[in-house]
Amino acid sequence: MYNIAICDDDKNYIYELKKIIMECSEKEKELKFFEFISGDSLLKSNIDDMDVIFLDIQMRGMNGNETAVKLNELGYKGILVQCSGIYNPTPETIKISPYRYLLKQDSRQKTMSEVKEILAHMIKNKQCYEIEGSYLREKIKFRVADIVYITHHPKGSSVLHLCSEKAKRYSEGNIIVPYGFDELLEMFESADFAVPHNSYMVNLHHVSTFDPKKEIIVADGKIMTISRGKKEEFFKEFANYTRKKYKEKF
Repeated sequence: MYNIAICDDDKNYIYELKKIIMECSEKEKELKFFEFISGDSLLKSNIDDMDVIFLDIQMRGMNGNETAVKLNELGYKGILVQCSGIYNPTPETIKISPYRYLLKQDSRQKTMSEVKEILAHMIKNKQCYEIEGSYLREKIKFRVADIVYITHHPKGSSVLHLCSEKAKRYSEGNIIVPYGFDELLEMFESADFAVPHNSYMVNLHHVSTFDPKKEIIVADGKIMTISRGKKEEFFKEFANYTRKKYKEKF
C-alpha cells in the first residue's frame, strides 16, 4: 500500500490531482489517499506514514513553505512535492529541498509526465523503505530513511544507528540486523548508502558536512572520519549523490 497525502485549500485541485495520480499509476488499487485543507491539519497527522506529500505553497493560514519547514523539523523523510500557480523561490526554499515542483498552470499532459516520475520514485523508495531488526529480542521494522549509519556487530551481523529523534526510543540496547555490509549495500542499492570507512557505512541523506582535507563527515551532528583508502571512492559517490539530488530538485 502506498500512502499519498494531498494538502491544498482548493478541493477542486485535490480532486483533479487525485484523478491524474490514479490515471498515471499502474498500482491504482494500492494507493491510499489522505486529504488535508491546511498545513496545520497535515502536521497533526501521521506524516511518517506518508510515502509522498503533495503540498500547495499558497494556502490560507500556514502557507506551504512554512508547512514544509515544519515537516523538515519533524524529520519527514518521504517525498515532498510542492504545488503552486507560480513558483517563486524564497529564503525558505533552501531549507525545504522538495523532490519536485508541480506548476498548476502546466498542461495536463505535462503534469501527468511529472506525476509518473514522482510515482516511479515513490515505488523505488518503497522497495528499500523498511528493514526488520531485533531490539531487546523483539522484532521491529525500521524505516531505512531513519538510519544515519551502520556499524559491524561481533557476530557478523550489523548495528543500526538511527537519527537522534528516533534513537531516543531505543536507548536501552542495540538494534541488530542479520546482515553484513555487502548484503546491506545490495539491499539499499537505491537508498544512497556509502562506505567511507571499513568500520561503518553511512546514509548520505543525513550527511550535512563533507571535508576531504580534514577527512571527516558530519551526519546528524555526529563527526566521523574517512579512511584514506576509502576517500577517493567516497568522494565520487558523494558527488554523484549531490548531482542526483540537485537534478531531482529541479
